[in-house]
Amino acid sequence: MIALGYILPTIIAIFFAGIFAPIVGIVIGFFIHIIVLLIRISKKLDKLMDRLDNSENIY
Repeated sequence: MIALGYILPTIIAIFFAGIFAPIVGIVIGFFIHIIVLLIRISKKLDKLMDRLDNSENIY
């Protein structure tokens, strides 16, 4: 998923940016990478908070 976030923008940018396509692909891919990582971290934090809430209810 992350690799596609770098490869697809680079391929699309070839038609619009020409020689600067790799730079455009890296910049756009970086932002896609950040968004994906933030979503994954958010989901993991939600799971951890649920576990903490459940463990507090046991005692």
